Amino acid sequence: MVNSESDRVKVVINLNEQRIPFLVDRIEEPYFRDAKDILNDRLAALKSDFSAHATSDQLIAVLAIEALVDALKVNERYQKLRQEVEGRLENIQNRFN
Repeated sequence: MVNSESDRVKVVINLNEQRIPFLVDRIEEPYFRDAKDILNDRLAALKSDFSAHATSDQLIAVLAIEALVDALKVNERYQKLRQEVEGRLENIQNRFN
């Protein structure tokens, strides 16, 4: 089902002194707001540790790469958990056959 325009809200992420607007599904708005806080906290830590050696663009790139690696790791863990659960359910089903 395609969401109507009324089911979408504007979220503005302030990151590295830039305002980045998003039009997102209303249900996803809290995730974007949480992401903003997490990204800004991590960016502040990176700036504190590496601003003497890295440009702002490099720090944003590091932030993006770290976030993507985290997402890949979570997805991998989810897939392993899903396989484990499906295997256990199959074992249970086989007991009843």
